[in-house]
Amino acid sequence: MFIPLGAFGLGMIAAGVLSVLFYRKRNPGVNLTPSLGARLGAVSGVLGFGMFAVLTAIEVAVFHGGGALREAMQQAIEQSAARSSDPQVQQILDYLKSPAGLVLMMICGLAIFFVLFLIFASLGGAVSAMLLRHKHQK
Repeated sequence: MFIPLGAFGLGMIAAGVLSVLFYRKRNPGVNLTPSLGARLGAVSGVLGFGMFAVLTAIEVAVFHGGGALREAMQQAIEQSAARSSDPQVQQILDYLKSPAGLVLMMICGLAIFFVLFLIFASLGGAVSAMLLRHKHQK
């Protein structure tokens, strides 16, 4: 995720591909199916998300990166508030500006990243298993 273009999911896909390649190297006689590749990719996605979450938490706690993140989130909320005149939307946006609202947004963001890690790593694992399967069957 820290390499260039990692944010576009290439790092997550690479994790799935690498998990299948390492599994194939360790167990050369196993019949790799796309579903097995997807499961291997999902496991690597969970592990990758865990490392990403820990490193992000360390960055926020130790290097005080939370201030910049909080500022960016508040600017996005204020821009959304400026576009809407609905009083209910204004109440929701006011809640999101509070510390509890920022925590909620962080939790939702982490949940979205977790799902993305699972999907992209599983996809990478399934595709690489399918390609390796066809390559070894020839």
